Amino acid sequence: MKAQAKIKDYAQIVHQYYLEGTFTKEDVQEWLGELDCELHDLTKYKIVFSYFDDWYPTRMTVYKSGRIKVETDLDEFP
Repeated sequence: MKAQAKIKDYAQIVHQYYLEGTFTKEDVQEWLGELDCELHDLTKYKIVFSYFDDWYPTRMTVYKSGRIKVETDLDEFP
C-alpha cells in the first residue's frame, strides 16, 4: 500500500527541482516512475500525476502553494 503522504512529499521535492532547473520534464517522469506514478501535467504552478492505490486509480495534483488535490473516484483512468 502506498502512503499518499509519502507520494505527496516526493512529488513536492521533484516539482521543486523542476522549478529550480535541476530536473527536466523527462527527469520528473523518470523520478515519478520510481513510485509507479504517471505524469500528466507539469507547469511552474502544479504537477499532476496518477497512480494505483491498492486496486484503485488515484490522481493527485500538487500545487506550488502546497495545496493538494486527490481524486479517487475516477470514471476514466488516467
